Amino acid sequence: MGLGFRPVALSARDKKTLLTLTEQAQLVYLLTRYPKKRVLDDPGDVERLETGLERMRTSAAELSAAIRTNASAVPWEELAKKPDTPDLAWRRAKRVAPTVLRELMPLLEGEPEAAFFLRPEPTPAKTKTAAKTKKKAARTAKASSSNGSPRQGSGRR
Repeated sequence: MGLGFRPVALSARDKKTLLTLTEQAQLVYLLTRYPKKRVLDDPGDVERLETGLERMRTSAAELSAAIRTNASAVPWEELAKKPDTPDLAWRRAKRVAPTVLRELMPLLEGEPEAAFFLRPEPTPAKTKTAAKTKKKAARTAKASSSNGSPRQGSGRR
């Protein structure tokens, strides 16, 4: 379940709006899975990205205050602002779309229309321990031979 959610009874209007919002968020999210340069260099992809964000804005404005309050992790103010440039649209899409999907999908659990919607996982935070482990593994790999045994300083190879 999303962070800090309290169960909310969905009205038919809210359910329809949530389905539309998450559907548009999926399209935007999928575009952000491609390399930034590829999307921003293609006018068709830029148009799809901006159209998806616009439709997300429209749907978000129609949501009830109770849902917006319960989904406090969604940056509603950022979503409400129209981006000035394609680059800003890209950055906004990268931040907003996965959050919308993660936070609002629990409200649609059990709905047949939402059965196959994407559910992006939160990006794991990098820790100092993970970075040290990676460096140590790299050093160990350099010091080992291809079969895993330590390399000898002298001898034939």
